[in-house]
Amino acid sequence: MQSILGNTRKADIVFSSSGRIDIAASVAKHLHLQSGDALDVMHEQGEFYLYVKHRAAFGRFEATAYQTNKRGQHFRASSKRLCSAILYECGVRDKARLCIGEPLETVAYGTLLPIITKKPL
Repeated sequence: MQSILGNTRKADIVFSSSGRIDIAASVAKHLHLQSGDALDVMHEQGEFYLYVKHRAAFGRFEATAYQTNKRGQHFRASSKRLCSAILYECGVRDKARLCIGEPLETVAYGTLLPIITKKPL
């Protein structure tokens, strides 16, 4: 017998080839994300970490997050460069639906969320 659904865990973050980044509420809560925060992805020793680079940034920044609805905590950002790097790492062309690991607290960067890139959903 074989399961029809397979893995039933929903993605925490979705990177699209168009440059769109969809962020689930759980990720937003870990990062204490607010509209206007600029995101970035850090790469270290084969691991990728999502973090807030600028809080409530004034001006134009790449990967600035905005709420997608007024009641929820879902966010969306846009960065072709970030998406291209993650899609390349995952070995996919269209979308990478990924999960997030346990948050790490650092003094220099604040909360870092490991992005699990090895097996996209």
